[in-house]
Amino acid sequence: MPIDDRAEDPRDRQHERAEHVENILDEVETDVRDRKYPVRSEELATEYADQPLDLPNETESMGSVFDRLDDEYDTPEEVRESLYDELSGEAGGPNEYNDERDLAALDEAEESDTA
Repeated sequence: MPIDDRAEDPRDRQHERAEHVENILDEVETDVRDRKYPVRSEELATEYADQPLDLPNETESMGSVFDRLDDEYDTPEEVRESLYDELSGEAGGPNEYNDERDLAALDEAEESDTA
């Protein structure tokens, strides 16, 4: 009996989307590290207006994501978290994003994994 590739587990698709979003956010966070803070989302929307963001089932620019936000950020981490909230939507389970996660601890864990 042939295996239907379309019948993959929805949790796998969610995980893949979360990983893709994380990669995009890592790139943005690297770009915004040298920026002068505080910064408004409108400024970032203008700067990122032509950078495409490919998500499953849609393509938009990073600028359009910032355009939907009306915030001021004091750190690159705040920019990243705000984008993550906007892109990933409501958390669907314990393996997804958590507002209360310790980003510094996650960064340290990632650094130790690559060492």
